[in-house]
This record gives sequence, C-alpha cells and structure tokens, in this order.
Amino acid sequence: MKGEQMKAVRLNEYGGYDVLKIEDVPEPTPRSHHVLIKVDSAGVNYADVLRRGGNYPGPELPSSMGLEAAGTVMEVGLDVIGISVGQKVMGMGPGSQAEYVAINGSLVFPYPDSLDPVEAGGMPIVFLTSYHILKSRGQMQAGDTVLIQAGASGVGTVLIQFAKAWGAKVIATASTQDKLDLCTSLGADVTINYTEADFEAAIKDETGGEGVQVVAECVGGEVLEKSVRCLAAYGRLVSYGNASQTQANLPSSDITSNNRTVIGFSMGRSPRGSLDHKGAMAEMFPMIASGQAKLIVDQVLPMAEVGKAHQHLANRGARGKVILTP
Repeated sequence: MKGEQMKAVRLNEYGGYDVLKIEDVPEPTPRSHHVLIKVDSAGVNYADVLRRGGNYPGPELPSSMGLEAAGTVMEVGLDVIGISVGQKVMGMGPGSQAEYVAINGSLVFPYPDSLDPVEAGGMPIVFLTSYHILKSRGQMQAGDTVLIQAGASGVGTVLIQFAKAWGAKVIATASTQDKLDLCTSLGADVTINYTEADFEAAIKDETGGEGVQVVAECVGGEVLEKSVRCLAAYGRLVSYGNASQTQANLPSSDITSNNRTVIGFSMGRSPRGSLDHKGAMAEMFPMIASGQAKLIVDQVLPMAEVGKAHQHLANRGARGKVILTP
C-alpha cells in the first residue's frame, strides 16, 4: 500500500463550492501513534463549510478535507493499544474525506457490529460534541430544562435524544415545520419556529419567567445574545459554534445579574487528554444499541458530490447528518 495513490477531497484555495476538488494524492504513512483506516464513510460538518471559506482553522493549504470517518483498520502504530488490524472503527482526524486516513489512536473507537458502517462515519463528532456539551461542560442534571438551538442539525438531533434520555425537559428551535416535527419525533417537549416567534419571549412564557438551566447554542450573534437572557439563575450556556458568522453584543449585566455562566466549547481545540472521549463512547454505544439514541442521516452522497453536500449545509437544508462515501 505504501507509495500508492488514493482519491481525496482537496482544498487548494478558499472560496465557493467549486474550489473543492477530487484529486489523487499519496496514501498516508501512519506514524507510531496513528491508526491507518480504509474509509467506508466520512461525515460532512458545518466546520467543513466554514473551512472552505477560510473561516475555520485547519492544516495549511493545499490539504485534504474532512474531520471524521469510519472504516476498517489496515495498520496500527506501535504506540497504539486496544486497536487491531481488521477492526471496524470510527474516528476523528483531519483529511478524513479520502479513501484512506491516518488518525491518532486516542481518537479511534471500535464500534459494535450492529452499527451501519455508513452511518458510523457521521457519528463521532456529533455524538461526542453532544455528550460533552451536556455532561462535561453544561453539567446537565435530571429535571433540568434544556434549550437546544438548531434542533434539526446534526448535533441538535443528538442533543435532543441525550437530554431526554438523561431526564431533561427539552425545548428545541428550528426554522421550518418539518424540522420542528423531526425534533418532536426525537423527544423534544416543546418546539419553537424561530422565524415566526420570538423564542426568548416564548421560553419565558413556557418556564413561567424562570428560564432554562442549560442552553446549547451554535448560531452566534443575536441568537447568542437572546439565549443568554433565556437562562435561569445559575444557568449554563454552552456556545459551540458561530454559524451566523456574526458577533454577539453581550452586556455583562445579562450574565452577572442572575449568576449565569457562558461557556465556550470546541472539541477540536480542547487540549489532548482533557476530555474522556473513550469513556463517553463506552457510555453512548449501549444507548445506540438500545435505541435510546440514533444518528439522523439526511443524505448519503458519493465523495465526488462533496460540493453538493456543502451547498446543502450552507443553505440550512439538512435535517440531521450528511455523509460521503468514497
């Protein structure tokens, strides 16, 4: 295999959908801490859309796209334990939208045979992000009321399921009726169409003026500003994205008046070892097997149609996850 060529989604310059190219590049050579994976599927995330436009950190150009994949282990580095050649695994690492990818062994997770290998490629980021938003950062407790912005997004659909499974009341926002229906089907107790109603006023009404204990927020700008005001006393808002690419104006009084906490979260920028990903996966896999949580797949596209995947995400058309296959 070494020295052979493979196909990969490449970014040579920042720009529109047409800058994404399928090119032949050398197969990766794994180092001692890497696992080499033959890719079955790779997730497409909004971070990919931002990176294509130069608004998200990543390797220097030119480079391969993608942040997560699933497939078959072909090689295991000498320093990696618990992973074997031939295993089916999912993992997170740059350059995953390719026929092969080398990923740090600490970010590779063998998955149960019951999982669909195509769906597996879209799971690591949304499942781990959701877990850490609610448990590691948001400190959600049973009985809390949780507001989930963009409830029909890839992360949003998993957040709803986890929050319900862990005993919360869930309020979810979305922009269309079909997205609201999806949120309801996943367990949301209350849904709000933010294009038709003022979600801040609706939440204050729903909670009798008290507010919510936890907010999961990824839109930024004005949505972040209003979401902070939706927090109850001692509530926690976890900001994990800025899809609007606009800046929020947060008066300190909105935070200090009720002892609220605003927490930033980026899994890709968390110091290595600061989050227990393997422990989180061990907790989540039984939930998946029992049907408590599932990946909502919006589309599965061939790698050659990666531009279409980006356009779909950028236009807010996705209900769940978009996945590529080599």
